[in-house]
Amino acid sequence: MITRRIDLSFHIRTDLFSLELISGEVRQFMLRTEPSGVILVCPSGFDFAAPGHQEWLHKVVREVLRRQAKQLLPARLKTLSNRHDLPYGTVKINTAHTRWGSCSSKGNINLSCYLLLLPSHLIDYVLLHELAHTRQMNHGAQFHALLGRLTNQRESALREELRNYSRC
Repeated sequence: MITRRIDLSFHIRTDLFSLELISGEVRQFMLRTEPSGVILVCPSGFDFAAPGHQEWLHKVVREVLRRQAKQLLPARLKTLSNRHDLPYGTVKINTAHTRWGSCSSKGNINLSCYLLLLPSHLIDYVLLHELAHTRQMNHGAQFHALLGRLTNQRESALREELRNYSRC
């Protein structure tokens, strides 16, 4: 969940995702997807402080993030799955802000769209963590040994780095 105020100075720039707001001569809000990222064009003179506008803008940003995550994360998960021979069932993208991802006993993976707010190496760490659960459904020694192999023995460092990021 994004909690800071949204206005024309608001932007998100990460390895895989970029969003910025600009003012334009449009009658209603418009989304543009460009090679550099997503641009939300706001009508000129839009009152960001008007009642309800911040809540609505947060919903719009969350939906843009979710849509981009649906395009980017499943493809990255599939690449890592194929590279490490760790097949999974389905993948779903949600707006959970209490966990980055989960893996069911059937090998179905759920991922938070907020992963896009992380650096790409931490996204890969979370994806590998969930893929490791397709072999080991716990956090025991065998799970950590597998995740260690998948991360070139960087699991502890990556886990610690991930703790520095808010899930929202």
